[in-house]
Amino acid sequence: MSRQSPRIPARFAATVEIAGIDHTIVCHTRDISTEGCFLDTSEQIASGVELSIAIMDNVLGEVVEAQGEVTRLVDENDVGTGRGVGVKLIDPPIGWTAMVERYEQSDGEEGQHAIRLRVLVVGDEDRKRGALALYVKSGWDLRFATELENAREALYSVELDAVIAEHDLTDQRWAEVLATARRIQPTARRLVRTSLKGGEMPTHGGKDDLVHRVVDLDSGLDALVDALTADIGIDEAQPFEESLDIEIGEATDPPDETAT
Repeated sequence: MSRQSPRIPARFAATVEIAGIDHTIVCHTRDISTEGCFLDTSEQIASGVELSIAIMDNVLGEVVEAQGEVTRLVDENDVGTGRGVGVKLIDPPIGWTAMVERYEQSDGEEGQHAIRLRVLVVGDEDRKRGALALYVKSGWDLRFATELENAREALYSVELDAVIAEHDLTDQRWAEVLATARRIQPTARRLVRTSLKGGEMPTHGGKDDLVHRVVDLDSGLDALVDALTADIGIDEAQPFEESLDIEIGEATDPPDETAT
């Protein structure tokens, strides 16, 4: 990334598409400038690779997209930095430049809001791509997983505020994911975001239930925020899982692999 433009420390959720590859990376910016940004990534990207980057302009409530090229690599073994890549933008769009200038004038308040909640989202690649715009707009500190094993690694690696399973209610995988979350991080809010197709909303869960809230796939960000901040201190008369007309099965409470 060019050193001619001042680099402003800023942490925004970002989605990255690598040119020529059907693969989406969800990460964060470490700093931004009018000419580029530095991305904290869990996977390395080679120098010279072109990227499509989308981050949320929290002032305008819009996703800003830009094209760039990787010009700097930081290895995960470098002391005090962590793995990441520097990106120089190709013809920075007006929206990007305006966003950087607004952020610089706001003394970082925008970035502070962006890391308020740490949320793990678990779902298929197709579902994830459809939900990216909504989650990036949230400004949360996001992590994505597509399989139970990846979700378990995330649960052990960072303290989370919430775990959201993006599965149909008839799909057993949401039960496996949230049972694992309840065991590893029992204080994290457990949600299922799914298509109710005009059906009746299932009963809300209590604090010890497998699921605390269900959010309709067709509802917007406000519904997710409401679910994440709702009072779950009072147990309902009927546990959430019993209110569903499906069989959850043995996978509801996976064994503790740390037990001897």
